[in-house]
Amino acid sequence: MSNLIRRTIDFMLWTPPGMEGKEARYYMFHRLGQWVAGFTHALWAITFAVNGVTVMAYYNIAVTLIFAVYGYFWPLRQGPMWYIHLLYFVEIPLHALLGTLFTGGAAMFWLFPLVPATACLVTPQFSWARKTAICTALTVCAISFGVLAIISQPWVIMPEAAIVFLFIINTTSVCSALVFYLGINQHLVEVAEAGLKREYERAETLLHNILPSPIALRLKNGERVIANEHREVSVIFADIANFTTASSQLSASELVESLDLIFTEFDNLADTFDAEKIKTIGDAYMVVVGVPEEKRNHAEIAIELATEMLSAAETISSRTHFDVNLRVGVNSGPVVAGVIGKRKFAYDLWGDAVNLASRMESQGMPGQIIVTENTAKLLSDRFTVTPVRYSAYKPTSDGPEARLLTRIVPRCRHQTGPKLCIHGECLL
Repeated sequence: MSNLIRRTIDFMLWTPPGMEGKEARYYMFHRLGQWVAGFTHALWAITFAVNGVTVMAYYNIAVTLIFAVYGYFWPLRQGPMWYIHLLYFVEIPLHALLGTLFTGGAAMFWLFPLVPATACLVTPQFSWARKTAICTALTVCAISFGVLAIISQPWVIMPEAAIVFLFIINTTSVCSALVFYLGINQHLVEVAEAGLKREYERAETLLHNILPSPIALRLKNGERVIANEHREVSVIFADIANFTTASSQLSASELVESLDLIFTEFDNLADTFDAEKIKTIGDAYMVVVGVPEEKRNHAEIAIELATEMLSAAETISSRTHFDVNLRVGVNSGPVVAGVIGKRKFAYDLWGDAVNLASRMESQGMPGQIIVTENTAKLLSDRFTVTPVRYSAYKPTSDGPEARLLTRIVPRCRHQTGPKLCIHGECLL
């Protein structure tokens, strides 16, 4: 029994593939209604014919044929609206009036204008102003026909059994129609709301993948210019040293697959250290610590993150189509962070601190973390900073000290004492 009910509901809710939204609602409302209406009119025609009310019998036979033609041609012609309006807003009120005049109020024909009134409210083709006007007019018709049934005598005196039969058919038809329209409408609203929720969550996920959560919230709240000055952050640039040579020997899919594997791992590490990925530029990866929320130990977090990125690069090399030889540059200092763009938002950083971090990366060797003295001065004795050389690039506003290149060697985390290691290999 439950399977039969489920199949019946599935049949009633079926729509053609690809049809959704208002079009699906419109299709559901009118796909079955005409057949139910045709069957009901056929019962009326038989009832009136048996009881000698030939005018109403012929009238219902004609309407039954109209509904049958409507049911067959409507899907083929994609539901012409004028046909539906003619049936719902002309035939049903006219039928209610004639049925009330011939049989009186007990047969309950006067209730039928409430059916198109409900259908009008839940059918999406009309504006709310038009819906209100049509629904009000049909409700007034139902009330007027009921009053008419009270103050006038029926034109034909039918047997009591026939009146009872018509009462059962009519009340059942009206109640079923109201439940059908309201139930289908509620179902479609729930489906639409679930779809909107899924799309909203998907859009939220995409937005938060592009922008930090606090920045995304400000953007959604309507801020047009989002810019913040950060006095102390640490910027990391990582670059694959041998990428140009390797990329010339790989197919497009192999190249993208390898970069996706590398940068996905870096994204996971950035999340682990609560750092903010800014962007990728070709084979370069930019991440910052201390934005959008300040961190007092941003330099040490940046070095730990950079160290893990080097370790990850060595591990990933066994799964990529080329060896990942990573150069890393780190610099600390003030930056300006903000959102630019109108259609494709980008959260970016500007300032000498950013430029200097990029230059540190370009001055290093694969497997090294090159930092400026700005960063070195912020590190604790957990790290050993080894001077390397002075670079030849143009000085920045940070002064001569910013030109000092140093190599970071993290202390071994596996043992205590003065031992040092690079990627887990103890040196001292």
